[in-house]
This record gives sequence, C-alpha cells and structure tokens, in this order.
Amino acid sequence: MPSSALLSFKNSKLYILFLIFFTLNVFISLFIGNGFLGKFFIFINISSSMAPKITQGDLIIVQKMDPSLYAVGDIISFNSNRFEQNGVITHRIDSIENGQFITKGDNNETPDSKHVIPIQIKGLVIAIIPYLGFLTNSVNSMIGKVLFLIIPMMIIIITELKNIMQYSNTKQ
Repeated sequence: MPSSALLSFKNSKLYILFLIFFTLNVFISLFIGNGFLGKFFIFINISSSMAPKITQGDLIIVQKMDPSLYAVGDIISFNSNRFEQNGVITHRIDSIENGQFITKGDNNETPDSKHVIPIQIKGLVIAIIPYLGFLTNSVNSMIGKVLFLIIPMMIIIITELKNIMQYSNTKQ
C-alpha cells in the first residue's frame, strides 16, 4: 500500500487544525499543571483588578526568579487564599517592606491588605496574551476537549478509513 493513501490526511486542513488544537491543549495543560522546567507558569486572569494592563481572559506567562530581583513596579503572580483555596493573584508590587511585598491591582484604590512573602510568589509576569485565556478555558473544559480534540480526531480517522477502503477497492 503506498504511503500516500495512509498519509493523505497530512495534507488536509483537518490535520493542520487538529495539530494546532492538540498542541495547544498539551502545551497549556503542561504549563498550567506543572509549569515548564519548574520556572515558567501560565495563569488565566479572571478579574479586572489589573485593568487596563491585564484584562479578564488574558493569558499570563510568569517566570520564577530569585525574590531579591523583584522591584517596585514589577507585576507578579502569587499564591493567595484570599478568594479561593490555592488561588493565584496577579498584582503590581507597590512597595517592599522588611522583605515583604505590598501589592496592589492597578485598577484598585488601595494596596492589598495582606503582604506577600517571597515563598508565595509564583513569578514575574513576562508576557500577557490578550483573550487567549478564554480559548484556553474552552479547550480545557470537557465540552472543549470533545469539540476540539475528539471530534476532529474522529473525522480524521473516518476520512482515512474511507481512503484505505477506496484504495483497497481499486486494487481488486
């Protein structure tokens, strides 16, 4: 059987679409779950406390650094139980006192009531990708996995089975 019959889907738009969504899903799942190399993490912004710099639905990439390198004005993501257990907040460093960071959302009137200690910090915000968080949440939901992964995969499998059957019929 020639390789063109088996690999015909590689030239199709469905294959490219499937690869994009599959890669995006794996990439985002790894970053969100474990970080990358223990140094880079991805978070999805869910509030407007940092607007207009970071808005709801933005994807935030942070890099873990030595706490002594953080400075006033840096935007950091840190662990906090303020709104939910094991939650993460992204705010700007407003001041540093006795090795603790006083943070404030750009869109908030006052600094955060609790100081951030270095062990809470996940990292410095190094990239903000507008609105990609909405897509990420969609792809990582159960419905998203069905729509963006399982259905395209089934279409590719069915298409390839048809191609194989057509090739088999022409050989007979």
